[in-house]
Amino acid sequence: MQVPSTQINLDSDSDKSSGSDSSEAPFFDGTYLSQASTKRFADQNRSGAKLRIFDYAVPTWSILYNATLVALDILMSLWAAAFIFLIRPEAYTFLLRNEKFDHNVFVFLLLIAAAWIISLSATHIYARHSMGGGYDMYEKVLTALFYDFLILSTASYILKLDIPRSMTVFVPLCTTLLTLVERWLMRRSLHRHRRNDEYTYATIVAGSPEGIHTVLKQLRVNKSIGYAPIAVCPIVCADGDFAGKGEQRIESAVFVPQDEDEAKLQVLPFNSHLPETAKYLKAQTVLIADVISRDSETARTLSLAIEAMGIELALSVSVADLGGSSLRLRNDPTMPVLTARLSQYSLTTRVLKRLIDIVLSFCALVLSSPIMIWVAVRVKHEDGGPIFFVQKRIGLYGRPFNMYKFRSMRTDAEQIKEQLIAEYGVGDRLLFKLKVDPRVTTIGRLIRKFSLDEFPQFFNVLKGDMSLVGPRPALPEEVIKYGTLYSSRLLVKPGITGIWQISGRSDLSQQQSEFADVSYIQKWSLTGDIAILLKTVVAVLRGTGSY
Repeated sequence: MQVPSTQINLDSDSDKSSGSDSSEAPFFDGTYLSQASTKRFADQNRSGAKLRIFDYAVPTWSILYNATLVALDILMSLWAAAFIFLIRPEAYTFLLRNEKFDHNVFVFLLLIAAAWIISLSATHIYARHSMGGGYDMYEKVLTALFYDFLILSTASYILKLDIPRSMTVFVPLCTTLLTLVERWLMRRSLHRHRRNDEYTYATIVAGSPEGIHTVLKQLRVNKSIGYAPIAVCPIVCADGDFAGKGEQRIESAVFVPQDEDEAKLQVLPFNSHLPETAKYLKAQTVLIADVISRDSETARTLSLAIEAMGIELALSVSVADLGGSSLRLRNDPTMPVLTARLSQYSLTTRVLKRLIDIVLSFCALVLSSPIMIWVAVRVKHEDGGPIFFVQKRIGLYGRPFNMYKFRSMRTDAEQIKEQLIAEYGVGDRLLFKLKVDPRVTTIGRLIRKFSLDEFPQFFNVLKGDMSLVGPRPALPEEVIKYGTLYSSRLLVKPGITGIWQISGRSDLSQQQSEFADVSYIQKWSLTGDIAILLKTVVAVLRGTGSY
C-alpha cells in the first residue's frame, strides 16, 4: 500500500517566490540559509552558543572506530616484534647489548610502530569508507608492507641503529599477516553492526524518483556500505537533458513511497537550502542517484555548498567511470586537454604480473602434484571416462584457447544441457549454473566444492593463455551476447580466480558478476591481485557459491 510521505520545508513562508520563473527552477534562490535556520542561528547568537560548521560531519562512532584501528595496528606491530624476538632471541640480545645507541630496544619498538602507522596512512586506509572495504582494504595493507620495509631500512640507516637485517624483513611480514587478520575481524564486526542499523552514515538520497527507489532498495540489501537513508530529494531535469551540458534546469519532483520504509523518509525540496537542511537533519552524506551530471554547473555548485558544511557528497557513477584513472590537464593555451591514464596497464606492471604468474603457477603445480594425481585417479575410476575436460574458451582480445580442467561431469553432460536449460528456465543467463546439477559426478561435486577441478589451469597460466587473477574465461556463445561495457573483460587475460571467486561465485547474479568483472579491469593492481589470491584460499576452504 502506498502512503504519502512528509514534505519538509524549513522556510516559514512556503509560498514565497524565488524571484524567477518557476520553470527555470534555479538551484540558487538568493541565499544558502532558510528563514527558519536564520532565525535559529540568531537565537543561538543571542544565547551565546557557538556555531560549529562541522558539528555533524563525522559521527562519534567513526572517530572511536578509527582510533581503535590505530591502537590495534600499533599492537599488531609490537606483537610481531615480540614474536620475532621469541623465535630469534639473538636479535633481541644483540639490540640489548649494543652500546652504539642508547635504548636500542625501545627505539626499535617505537620505530616499527611509527613506521607501520605511517605506512598504513600512506595508503589512505584510515579514510572514511576504507574501514569497511573488501579486498581493496587488504590491498592497502599489502601495499603498506612495502612502505614499511622502506621506512625501516631507511630509518635504521639514518639513525645508525645496529638492527639485524633480518628484522627489517621478518617484522614487516609478520606485522602484515597479523594486521590482515585484525582487519578481517574488525570488518566482520562492523558489518554485523551495520546489519543491525548501527555504525552508519545518515544519508539524504537525491535524484529522480525512479533512481531514488533503486538506490533505496540497493542500500536496504547491501547494508555493509554504511549509508542509512533519512530523507530523499526527488528531482527531474526540466528540459530532459541528462547529458550535462552545464545548463541543466533541475526541478523538484513528486515522490510516492513504495513501502512503509520509504514512507518514513522526509522529502526535501531541491534548492540552495538543501546543504543547510542536510546539516540541520544531522546528515553525513548526500548521495546523488542520477539526473545531475558530474560536469554540470549544478553539480559543481552543489558539491561546494555541501562540502562547505562538512558533509560528504557521494555520486552514483558508472563502473566504467574515468574516476579510477590518473587525470592530467595539458594546459595548452590553444586547446586545454584532460588526459586519462590507468597506470596499472603500463609495460612494467604487465611484465611483473607475467613474472608473478609464471613463478607462482609453477610452484602451485609442484606443490599440488600429489593432489592432482589423486584427483586424476578418482575421476578415471568413477566412470572410466577421460580425466581432463578440454573446452574452447575466449581469452585476451577475443583470442580462443583450450582451457584444461579435471572432468567433473558425466560424459554426456553437453547433450542434456539444453534440456536442463528449458526445464529450469535459465536460458537468458550467460553463465549456466545449477545448485543441484544432475550432470555432476560424485567426485565432481567434491572437486568443485574445493575448486580442485581447476588445478590443471595452472598449465594454461604457464602457457600464457590465462593469468592467476582475472575475469573467468568465457565461452564463445557467451561472448556473442556481451554488451559494449561488458566486452571490456576481454581486454585482460582471463584468470583462475578473481573478484567473482571471492565475492560469492555462482551465488552472484549476472548483473553482480558483470559489475565485479568490469570493476576489476578498471582498477586492478599487483597488490590487489595478491589480496585476491589470499582471499581465494578462504573462499575455497569455505566452498561459498561453489556448485
